[in-house]
Amino acid sequence: MEFGQIHHIEYYVNDLKKSSEFYDWFMPKMGYSKFQEFGDGVSYQHKNGSYIVFVQVADQYLKIENNRQGNGLNHIAFQGGGVSDLDMMEESLRNKGIKIQKRINDYLCFEDPNFFAVEIYAKP
Repeated sequence: MEFGQIHHIEYYVNDLKKSSEFYDWFMPKMGYSKFQEFGDGVSYQHKNGSYIVFVQVADQYLKIENNRQGNGLNHIAFQGGGVSDLDMMEESLRNKGIKIQKRINDYLCFEDPNFFAVEIYAKP
């Protein structure tokens, strides 16, 4: 891992099972592999060493909905392959019933199972 590189991002979710099912499918497409599994969470690590952790929200916080327009993280963006890769990803997401928020040429934005925005950019 290089100096200044993001070490990890921790993302709290309302339904870890549903999130894991989606991210088990999605993260390998972005170059991540399952890294850790523990009672209330799972993580996926990229070959560069950074990783993303998904943790089940405690029961007392389940009714609080994600609001990307308020304080906190708005979205996460990944570098993808070419435009044809985005085309295939968009089709796969639609087939899984995932809501596409926006698609413009080399950009794809969709909502994950927690209504959190995820973006993918094609390489120039």
